[in-house]
Amino acid sequence: MSSYNGIEIDLSELEGRSFECSPQCGLCCLCQPELLPEERAYFRKNHPHSTITKTSPHRHTALALKKGRGSCVFLKGRRCTVYPHRPRFCRQFPYHFHVGERVQVELDLSCRGVWGEGQDAKVEAEGLIRANLNELRSTLRESKAVYSEFHSNCQEAGIYRDPNYLRDQVALRATKLTDMGYLAQVVEASYMDDELVLSDLDAPTAFDMDELEDAARQASLDSLASEDPVHLPVYCDEGWQWNLFSIEGNEVLWNVLDDQGDLHLQGSVDPEGVPLLVPEEDGRRLLQEYISMLNRRDSVQGNAYFLVDSYGYEDHVSNVYCGVLSIAILDLLWRSSLIAHLKRSSLDRNGVREGIIFYDMDRLDAPTIGAFI
Repeated sequence: MSSYNGIEIDLSELEGRSFECSPQCGLCCLCQPELLPEERAYFRKNHPHSTITKTSPHRHTALALKKGRGSCVFLKGRRCTVYPHRPRFCRQFPYHFHVGERVQVELDLSCRGVWGEGQDAKVEAEGLIRANLNELRSTLRESKAVYSEFHSNCQEAGIYRDPNYLRDQVALRATKLTDMGYLAQVVEASYMDDELVLSDLDAPTAFDMDELEDAARQASLDSLASEDPVHLPVYCDEGWQWNLFSIEGNEVLWNVLDDQGDLHLQGSVDPEGVPLLVPEEDGRRLLQEYISMLNRRDSVQGNAYFLVDSYGYEDHVSNVYCGVLSIAILDLLWRSSLIAHLKRSSLDRNGVREGIIFYDMDRLDAPTIGAFI
């Protein structure tokens, strides 16, 4: 933890990470940033046809996208034409500031710029922190009150578990969670009425691989179900193409989005023909590292809390938290398997990395108690 004018901020996810924006990528330019009041004034004055008003998830002004579904209208040849005046959202990407019971900086691993050499990610994040200290402080005050109310509600309902306990029981079993049999046990136990205690599952049991494959496939297909291309998961591949996968009937359609906002069909896949692959040894090690990182992310715990609240405080916090993590692992594995299926490759370290690149942006977009600023 680091202190900035009395605010404790967790930067541990950035340790050992570097970041360098690639001029060929443009992934962040697909994210349609919300404009702050002072930014709205600038764009309305200087670029009056470049903004739109959106009503979801709340009423706000955002930069327009090409043809309503492509990249930002200011992206030309994968270069930002208003770079000195780009919105704060664009300046912060790929850093996400989650404010819950503390402030934590999380790094969007869908950005290929964080997987190579570059500037120290922690140093760059510290500059962003100093520029937003007042907002971080005021948001933290509000968020702590929300978390306090949530914990009280859980205690009253008899479903409460200390956040450190939730993390500790997963941390001790991060390696086991890469094992298909153990993962199947966790998924099944998370739906039970009795409180899930991971140590009770340590003894190996038989499991149905077909059922696990069905659960993984469904987790991924649910995220591909939007009819609006803007809300579809984007996979920026090694050749810097923007790949979009969507559901039509019983098929997964594979499109590439070009710089002008047009979709080009590459083919279709029967999702039942995509086998759930088991990671190879080096891929399994990377998956374990990612699971450990998810377990440390406040936004993941906040997502579980959001679901507990949505379910009316009827499910044990431990069950929901372990369920969120286990379904995240299955979603990631199926997406990794889909990419490997299309490339005719395996889930070695590179294969799992590509799955993380495909998945992590959506993980950070999941609803959470607290706020991203």
